[in-house]
Parts: sequence; C-alpha cells; structure tokens
Amino acid sequence: MNPSLALAGLLALCIPMIGGRLAAAEVAVADAVQLRAAAAAARPGDVLVMKDGTWTDVDLLLQAHGTAEAPITLRAATPGVVVISGNSSLRIAGSHLTVEGLWFKDALPTKGDVVSFRFDAKNLASHCRLTQCAITESEGGGDGKERKWVSLYGAYHKVDHCHFAGKTGKGTLMVVWLDGGEASHVIEANSFGKRLKLGKNGGEILRVGDSDSSMQNARCRVMGNLFEECNGEVEVISNKSCENVYEGNVFRNCQGTLTLRHGNRCRVAGNAFFGNGRPHTGGIRIIGEGHRVIGNYLEKLEGAEARAAICLMNGIEKSPANGYFQVKDALVTGNYINQCRESINIGCADKDVKAPLGPLSSVMADNVIYATNRIVTLQGTGAGVRWSSGKVGGAELGYVGPVEPVQAQEVSYEAWLKATGRKPMDEGSVGASWMKRMPSS
Repeated sequence: MNPSLALAGLLALCIPMIGGRLAAAEVAVADAVQLRAAAAAARPGDVLVMKDGTWTDVDLLLQAHGTAEAPITLRAATPGVVVISGNSSLRIAGSHLTVEGLWFKDALPTKGDVVSFRFDAKNLASHCRLTQCAITESEGGGDGKERKWVSLYGAYHKVDHCHFAGKTGKGTLMVVWLDGGEASHVIEANSFGKRLKLGKNGGEILRVGDSDSSMQNARCRVMGNLFEECNGEVEVISNKSCENVYEGNVFRNCQGTLTLRHGNRCRVAGNAFFGNGRPHTGGIRIIGEGHRVIGNYLEKLEGAEARAAICLMNGIEKSPANGYFQVKDALVTGNYINQCRESINIGCADKDVKAPLGPLSSVMADNVIYATNRIVTLQGTGAGVRWSSGKVGGAELGYVGPVEPVQAQEVSYEAWLKATGRKPMDEGSVGASWMKRMPSS
C-alpha cells in the first residue's frame, strides 16, 4: 500500500470529534504525493500545510471539495519560504478551496499553465481562491516559451492580494476562460509588476474572455489592483466579454491601455492612470456597445491614437468576432484628464484594417480636461459623439460643444479625489504582503 495514503488515512482517523462531526484537521505535507493523498482525504475546514523549502519539478494537485462555510485550505508553513520552481505547476481542482502563501519563482512547466483552476477540460473548479501568493520570474530565469501564469476556469473564483512580476515569454499573464456561463470572478488588490515589451501580440497582463466568447456575460470584477510598468503590448488589460467591471485600479508607467477590445456593456470607473511623461503610456480604449467610462483620472500620458488618454475606435463593416465592432451608446463622463499628449481621440483605427464606421449615439459629459495640445483629436467627423458639457483649459477643444475654461490647478489628482470622494490606494495592502519583507524579492 502507498505509505503516503496510509499516512493520510491514519491522520484522518486521529481527528477528534466535535458535536458528532469530525473537527477540522491540520495536515503537514512534504511532497506532491503526500499532498494528493491528504487532499483526497480532506474534509471541509481542513488545512494542508506545505513544508518550508524549495519544491522543484512538482505537479501539484489540490483536488477536494470544501464548503462555503468551511473551505479546504492549502497554505505554506511560512509564507514566501515555500518556493516552487522548475517544471512545476498547480491545479486547483474542486470547489471551495483556498491556496495561500506560495511563491512560484521561475516555475516553467513544460505543459499547461503555472496555476490553473481545473482538473482537466471537463472538470472545472468553482468557488476557489488564490490569495497572498506570488508568481515571479528572475532576470534571465525564463525560457521564452509561451505559457499563462494563471488560468481561471469555471466560476466564482477570487484572486486577491497576490504579486506577479517579471514575465518575459509570450502569453497573457492571467486569463479568464469562458465556457458558456457567467464566470463572476473577483480579481482584487493584486500587484502586477514589471513586464518588458514583448514586440508582438500576447503580452497582456489580464484578458477576460476571448474573441469566440466575447458576446457572453462574464460579469467579472477587477478592483483595486496596482499595475506598474506593464509594457508587454498595447493592451495591459484586454476585455473580451460583456458586463465586466474595472474599478479603483491604479496604472503607473504602463505603456499600454485598459482596452475594451470585444464585448459590450462594461463599466470602467474610478481608475487612476499615471504616465509620468513616459513614452507610449496610455489610458482607456473603447470598442463595442454600451460601455460606461466614469470618473477616471488620467495624468501625463504620452500615448497617441490607440494609446490616447481616452480613445473611441472606429469599427469595420460586418465585423467578425475578432475584428473591430462599431462604438455605440458609449458614455464618457466625469473623467479628469490632466496634461496628456492626446486627451480624447475619436475615430482612431488600426492601420492595417479598413474601419470606416465612426462611433454612434455616444456622449461626452462633465469631463474636466487640461492640456497643452488640442484636446480632441478627430480622425473623421465625430458626428456620432455629442459633447453635452464639460470644462477644458490650456488648449482649444477642437470640437463643437458647450465648454467653460478651467484653471490648471483644478485638474489634479487631489481635485479628482475630492470630487469623487475616493481615497488614494493603500499600496501597503496590495499584493502579497510577505513579498515586501523578502530580501530576495
């Protein structure tokens, strides 16, 4: 008989009874075999504790079923001291499972992704959580091969207070995969660190859906995350599904945009973008129908056209799923745009695509903009966008609409915070807190 299975069974028999039920157990595991056995024997509320040290070339599988009231947890004995590297990966397979405190450092699985929320293509996870974990790549530690770092399958997962940095190979860092139903994931309070320019498609940090699933309602919430120097490609976030919310995130020195690439009826609200005058830093790019871009702050972004502070793209006729759908019924309101190279671009199009369909039935309202360049860049007539109100200063509007002059000091981060009632991000609470204490992080 497998000694690890025997150990797990013995431990299960030794768990005390409370009120006629088995009490939650804490089980130490020292290798991948013991982990699988302990997970197979685990009951709701149990905690599996991974031994401190470096786990190299391990296929980790957490396959179990907890409950909403008593999830099954896999955690590091000491957060950040359990280091997973080499040809290693983790599958979170089951329901109501939590993974906490693990550090995937230069983990380069030859097959699949670093962390995936499923057992296989037919067995997807639900109601699981990845928290206080990190996935990083050291300088020179990658192999250049394409892989995802986190693949979210199934529904109702949460990824929070994790840290991700250093990805060099092709492949989106984190992907939400849709299988016909609402995903309803929450991605919150994570820090996404430096990613160098990839030089081709596939360098996004986060993609929610894909072209084929883009008309599905994913209803994911991406909130309170920090993106710093995420320069992989023009899309830092690539939205490819419907009714997602992006709120309260901070983008700093990112040479790309939050792109509503496919899908409809998404909400982008209360995010802050700081370009610090760096080349190609961008804001929010709008494609599709029914989007709401409300109360964001954008400062000193140096991108133009698709990387403008706010860009409403042109569409193509009879667009295929992977094309450019016409912007319709977009509302851009209450945003503060301060000293950006291109504050508003209406009608930008991919240079390799014939896109004659300008935005329709869309409204710019109550935005406060200060710029030294023309405020609205029109690449077309802009007839389908109505500027109903707003305040601008520093340069001509470049568009027909009622506006009032505004002084530069009124367009500031502090003024935006006061106007919206928001508070600055507490960056000490974002990402894996133990990473800040690690001497090698």
